Amino acid sequence: MTSHHLISQTPPIACRSEAELCSDTLKRIEEYGFDFFFFRMIPRLGNITTNSKVITNYPNDYVERYEKGAFTHKNPLVNHCQLSIAPILWSSEIFREAPDQWKATQTFGLTYGWSQSVHDPNGVVSMLSLARSSHPVTEGEFSEKAAKVLWLCNQLHSAMLERCHLHHRLEIHIIRLSCRELEVLKWTADGKIASDIGMILGLSPRTVNFHISSAMKKLGANNKTSAVVMAAKLGLL
Repeated sequence: MTSHHLISQTPPIACRSEAELCSDTLKRIEEYGFDFFFFRMIPRLGNITTNSKVITNYPNDYVERYEKGAFTHKNPLVNHCQLSIAPILWSSEIFREAPDQWKATQTFGLTYGWSQSVHDPNGVVSMLSLARSSHPVTEGEFSEKAAKVLWLCNQLHSAMLERCHLHHRLEIHIIRLSCRELEVLKWTADGKIASDIGMILGLSPRTVNFHISSAMKKLGANNKTSAVVMAAKLGLL
């Protein structure tokens, strides 16, 4: 039976708790012949060091050292996956500019593996890395399992994205935008600047900017454009 038929018969990953997603993923990657996995989703308009959503069974010390903070930007696997959807097999050449990290992968048993990414139409990027302590990934194994790994990455991407949307919708429901905040966002979406909106609503530009800043804070947006986009996606505008 081909990989395509096997995948078509595999139950999809449902939107569940992150603990259940982690447990289910571990079972699947063990079936693929791997011991470790690391899945990261970077929300659109998000910051990789603060907004990434992660599930993994990597050793905690390795995650703290190389998958968080400043070291994340030096990770060649992350850099590749942010730019390309092509799978990448690990090697010393890939880590030539990060030799300490390559050495650490060996030390922690993350010796052989590959990484796969998904880029959706909304700009959200997810990457899945699989690793094991022994047996290099052969060309035959890669050809046999590439479709399965891509399928798993897509499944985790969808499940995690849905969890983020549910969580975000819950937060917006609890912390509602005020009528005035919605008004200024709607006029901002129409291309109006603060002085224009102030004239329309009978407010000072300073007050308009106050309401925009308040809406941005509630939505967790970095700028007013992001706030408008997020509010629109949530059906608030």
